[in-house]
Formats: sequence, C-alpha cells, structure tokens
Amino acid sequence: MSTAPNQFQDKKIIFVLGATATGKSSQAIKWAAQYNGSIVNIDSIQFYKGIEIGSASPTQAEKKLVPHHLYNYVDAPQELTAGDFIRDFYLLLEKSPQFPLFIVGGTGFYIQALEKGMYDLQPLPEGYRQSIETELHEGGPQKLWDELTQADPEHKIHLNDHYRLVRAIEVLRFFGQTPTEMKQDQTNNKNKLQHPFIKVGFKKEKTELLKNVIVRTEKMMEEGLIEEVRNMLDQGHESWAPLASVGLKETVEMIQQQQSKEWLSEQITSATMKLIKKQNTWFSRDASILWSQHEESLKRFLQPY
Repeated sequence: MSTAPNQFQDKKIIFVLGATATGKSSQAIKWAAQYNGSIVNIDSIQFYKGIEIGSASPTQAEKKLVPHHLYNYVDAPQELTAGDFIRDFYLLLEKSPQFPLFIVGGTGFYIQALEKGMYDLQPLPEGYRQSIETELHEGGPQKLWDELTQADPEHKIHLNDHYRLVRAIEVLRFFGQTPTEMKQDQTNNKNKLQHPFIKVGFKKEKTELLKNVIVRTEKMMEEGLIEEVRNMLDQGHESWAPLASVGLKETVEMIQQQQSKEWLSEQITSATMKLIKKQNTWFSRDASILWSQHEESLKRFLQPY
C-alpha cells in the first residue's frame, strides 16, 4: 500500500490485476457497484475503438452498470503509449470521477508506469524508432543487445524482449540514458502515484484457465471477431499496432491466409495461454500484490467507505 498525502486520503485506488481470463473484470464491476466507485482501464488493447470484441472490452450493458473510463476511445491509426496513458489518467482525475477507482487490466508495464511514474523524456524524431526496429528485423537482436550491454552491463533486459530492447536502444542513442540510470531516476520520480492504493490479484489453475480461454475465444468469434478485424483491414489499418496483439494477430492471419475458423480458434487459444504465462511471470515479481482474502483486504482499505 502506498503512503499518501492527506489531501488524497479519501480518494482511494484499487488495482485489480491478473492474467487474461481470470475473472478480474467481472469482479471489479461488482466491487465498483458495491462501493459506488468507477472503473478505469489499464489494458493496453482495450484503449482502442473498433476492436471491442477482439480486445474483450466490457460490453455496453456492463458499462451501464458502473462508470467506465478510458475504454475504446482511441481511433485507428493512432497508437497510445504508456506516457499518453499517464497523461489521460491524470486528465481523468481532474474531472473528479467517482472514487474509489478500480483500475483493471493485465498490462504490467502500464501498471508500473502509473504506480511508480515515468521518467519524462521528450518525444523522439519521427521515424527514429522505426529505424531501430528495421535493424532488429534485418540483423536480429544480438547486435542491439550487445550495444546495450556494453553501455550498461547491469541492465535486466532479455535478448528476446524486443519491445524493451528497442526502447532502451532508442533512449540510449538519442538521450544517452541507460536503463539502470532511468531506473534510478524513476525511483526518485516525483510523478509516482500519490493516491492511497492497494493491488489485488486473481489467479486460476491452468486447467481452468484453458477452459475459460476456449469459451472466451468461441464467444468472441460468435460475436463477430472476424468481421471486426476484416473491417479494420478494409480501412487500411493492417499495420496498426493493436492488430499485432494476441487474438487479433491470429485473426488477421486467418483472413489473409484463408484459414478455417477451427484453425483460428486453436491459434488464439494457444497464443492466449502463452500470453497468460508471460503475464503471470510479470506479476509474480511484484510482492505487493494481494493474491488472497480480497474481500477482507478491500473492506479494511476502503474504510470509512
């Protein structure tokens, strides 16, 4: 739990976290209704408009139950960075949403950025990142990783974590800042979340998760996943970053390769289970997440709500 200034003491935040298909969203809705609060999205794909089915966003009926914020509001071909999200989150706070806020999602990097703040870097020149991504795709990650390691032997970025590797290289080359230096700056960052908060997490056994993922995938397909993605492709958004996410990426491939619906279902299920494994690995490193006794922890934290 954070230590917060008195002026924020009555404006409490609950991070409702966990991997895909753990039931965190439905639980957050119940809690928001119970405590007269509202829900804020922190899933990096549910920010976008036009892919509500593919991102498993809350339905219109669910959104009517309690206030929902920062869902499905970014139009293609715009892309929302973690920094953009932080900006939009604090703009939301200026509008005085209903507290407590239940921040729901499984995108660990965005959660960390909101909780701990972000080092404030100026925007990079247009095309700068693309040039590094081209290096990655044409020459592989090893050369970039070696460059980073030479400048910062203590960095913790894995060779196969291409997103963080490209980000680290662009910051290193343009700003001369290493990941270790950025981490130290982040520790001293005054932009970290000042409101009192707790983080509650949800887990399920692998067999139950697999069952949930299969049902979830079939439901998405029945509701129009393929048509939704085809519409994005027809509008010329094939290279739009959200379409490279799990579920949407496989649907793009299915359409372009003229695969069957059975193929698509299997591919999405397999990719989602791999994603869940990565999400669980990320969350397992966070010792502050409460994984049990949610109701009791929430009741104590929200007093006198």
